[in-house]
Amino acid sequence: MPLLEEVLAYIKGLWLLIRGDREGFRWLDISESGLWRSFAAILWSLPAIAVTWASWRLYYLSAMPAGTTIGFGFILKLFVIDLASWLLPIILIVILSRPLGFAFFVVPVIVTTNWLSVPLSYAMALPAAIRLVIPGSEGLTSLIWLLLLVASVGLLFRLLRTVTGDQTLLAAALTALFLLPSIMIGEFLQRFFGLVPG
Repeated sequence: MPLLEEVLAYIKGLWLLIRGDREGFRWLDISESGLWRSFAAILWSLPAIAVTWASWRLYYLSAMPAGTTIGFGFILKLFVIDLASWLLPIILIVILSRPLGFAFFVVPVIVTTNWLSVPLSYAMALPAAIRLVIPGSEGLTSLIWLLLLVASVGLLFRLLRTVTGDQTLLAAALTALFLLPSIMIGEFLQRFFGLVPG
């Protein structure tokens, strides 16, 4: 499990890459061991993700009849959804990398996007936290969430463009591969598990 100092170094490297400075790679571990260690980003993101779970629980209960109760299984289902949304794009990128000719970039793409998920998870938890502490703030938090989503897509694209050596089309395709399958599997599993109020 990487320590905070190490994670902060990774984030510094990501910021440099987002700015188009390939010196950012010096702050990242893109070795084979670094690849597997980058999945610890899931654990580092859990506190922020838990805030979004709490917000979704509040939304779900507010839309259900009075007296509705939910247990640990509800949180477990949310965890499965977030884990699937995180891993499915990575699996697709690995599968498609050889036939589409970008296998060389797979490891740096996975390492950098995994660690980028940490600051993005905390940023996206902000509107969820506001919704938890300020009743009736749905309009404000929806706007904040939308702005953060747009910013996240922009940051992801800029990161991937630098990682792929300024190949704009490949960076755009990878950005779409990270976003669209994640959204689709998330919505499907939410309905499959009955987490969307009817």
